[in-house]
Amino acid sequence: MRSPGPLPETLRGRSFTLSEQRDAGVSDNRAWNKDLRVASRGVRVPWGAAQELSHTARLLTRISPRTVCCGPTAAILWRCPLPLDLERQPLLHLLRWDGGNRPVRKGVAGRRVALEAADRRTVDGVPVTSPARTWLDLAALLPLDDLVAAADHFICRQSRSFGHNRAALCTLEDLRSQVEGNPGIRGRRNARLALELARVGADSVPETKLRLAIGRRGLPEPELRFVVQDSAGRELAWPDLAFPRYKVAVNYDGSHHLTATQKESDIRRDESIAAIGWTSVTITARHVKAWGFDGVVRRVRDALARAGWVSEE
Repeated sequence: MRSPGPLPETLRGRSFTLSEQRDAGVSDNRAWNKDLRVASRGVRVPWGAAQELSHTARLLTRISPRTVCCGPTAAILWRCPLPLDLERQPLLHLLRWDGGNRPVRKGVAGRRVALEAADRRTVDGVPVTSPARTWLDLAALLPLDDLVAAADHFICRQSRSFGHNRAALCTLEDLRSQVEGNPGIRGRRNARLALELARVGADSVPETKLRLAIGRRGLPEPELRFVVQDSAGRELAWPDLAFPRYKVAVNYDGSHHLTATQKESDIRRDESIAAIGWTSVTITARHVKAWGFDGVVRRVRDALARAGWVSEE
């Protein structure tokens, strides 16, 4: 059997539609050669070619009339953190927004729901559900803490004197409007609970889960986006969670804090606020792995108790 001829440069290393193949001057028979696999109806992918989600989503929405990416697919495109099992599941979630027949094809989880224009957006040229609608669709799929973390991601905004500022993708009121405007949707009770726990200012899932664990243990609610300043008004630190009344700052240090440069910066930060009477509590991924978020809260509790906080239990 003769080996198939090379594909044109425009089609190599990526998925493509049969229409794109014809437009490139390649015969229909070429689509059935052994170096290509059928990814979905009318779509071919060279064996071994890794496909970015955005490319696959762009291609499938293009050949599926009046569809948008929804649910976990839309969440990933909005860079919303998800549990690994959901993030790595192989299906692409598509929604037919005009109420017509749901998309049915290999590799696609299809739905049909009538959506207003306000609930449809684009990310990098890919049609997707809006941030608020995407979050609501996750309510039936995520445990409560992860749903709160997703809400925190969508509503987070930061304006700092260092690093990158961050604009919110939507507001808490946008999320609430979605919940109230869709009374029959699955996961609505979960969404309502999450709305009560969501806060503006959390930068990561661990920060959110640490804050929620603090609440479950009956500690005071920490402030987000608090700036520790010296007597001259100079900014010394932006802790992830702060208890200004007790001068306790809590930080979750992820893997990027393991570099020598970051370690030195963290030491200077902690020393600078210690000089004005603040206590720093650092929680690491290793702590969480050993004791869980609820377990590491005892370190925050001990710091607050030393600073004068008295439990009401």
